[in-house]
Amino acid sequence: MESNNEGKEREAAVSCIDVSLTARKKTILNKVSFEVPKGTITGLLGPNGAGKSSLLRIISSLATASSGTVAIFGEPAGEAALRKLSLLPDRGGLPGWQTAAQWLAFAKGIYPDWDQVQCEQLTEDLKIASHTRISSMSRGEEARLQLLTCLSRTAPLVILDEPFTGVDMISREQIASTVVGALADGTRTFLIATHDIREMELLFDHLVMIGNGEIKAARKVDQLRQQGKSVEAFYREVFA
Repeated sequence: MESNNEGKEREAAVSCIDVSLTARKKTILNKVSFEVPKGTITGLLGPNGAGKSSLLRIISSLATASSGTVAIFGEPAGEAALRKLSLLPDRGGLPGWQTAAQWLAFAKGIYPDWDQVQCEQLTEDLKIASHTRISSMSRGEEARLQLLTCLSRTAPLVILDEPFTGVDMISREQIASTVVGALADGTRTFLIATHDIREMELLFDHLVMIGNGEIKAARKVDQLRQQGKSVEAFYREVFA
């Protein structure tokens, strides 16, 4: 476990400086600045409509900020930096006509950083039914398949957008334990946007609270625990 000073010195996996987004004369994000320390699980927490998904799309180079800068491992966000991250979007998007096995074979062909050994292990760990059509899967099964796709790549940054929305309890537990296992070797960083705090509370190292398109607070979870606060209690305090 690194000391606070060591964590301070290491390179940030994600750095956002004064990121703003305006659409149809409405401010979606307003001068958002924060860092995601390398090798940590950082929670991007906030109520629905806070701007979490918009921010993740900008970080993932799927949308362009109106102003501000984003860096991924010190490199400006863009096509080159995109190869360093793997994104789990806010549900949907997988081809329903394919089976899980067909989808994974397709993914293997389009991602140059695909790790087939890891894919096979995760297929077992996440209990993926390889020959089931995606259109026949429950929300939980599809969520596990999407996570499998993310983690079968060797990208050092994994971004998960609301991974538990509409997902059953068993799938939630499997997803959470898989995230912990994937982080064990210290080579990966997770940025997880969610409003389902209880499911992830024990996983987070750092928290970034966003509301109405603005950063409301940022804390190390260890600091909260030293103060006798839970993540959920701090969330309620910030957004009360």
